[in-house]
Amino acid sequence: MCAAGLLNLDETDRKILAELSRSGRSSYREIGEIVGLTRPAVRERILRMEEAGVIAGYRADIDTDALGRALHVMITFRFNPEGKYEKKPNDLLIPLLRGCPDVLRFWEIYGELDFLIEAAFSSKDSMHAFLDRLREYGFVRSHLIAMTENTGPLR
Repeated sequence: MCAAGLLNLDETDRKILAELSRSGRSSYREIGEIVGLTRPAVRERILRMEEAGVIAGYRADIDTDALGRALHVMITFRFNPEGKYEKKPNDLLIPLLRGCPDVLRFWEIYGELDFLIEAAFSSKDSMHAFLDRLREYGFVRSHLIAMTENTGPLR
């Protein structure tokens, strides 16, 4: 498998990625009509990008409001450097994040912060309970998401 950064993408590949970002359910035929290729040619390009890791997967874009979880929040987290932990801090936090149904996804990051967490809550009480649980391990800031827009692949 080739490293994603080493695959040379041309303008047609970028158009295919833009269409897949807009709608991951587009058929090869539909994409071909947009980019000016046959269905088999589009399929071959998509398979090549999947094998190279450029296309890492397909997912549904979930409307958290429609699920009754109107409090869509990004949370920044930093471990308390003076905290006394029974295990490595990540070994405590990651299972907590994976086990919380309100957590949509999270990233371990480097720099001033340790984690970026995306979550959606059905009530202020459930959000506060989760944030209080995180505060047992470190410092938390929450940011309510007012709008989301998918701008597509890197340009």
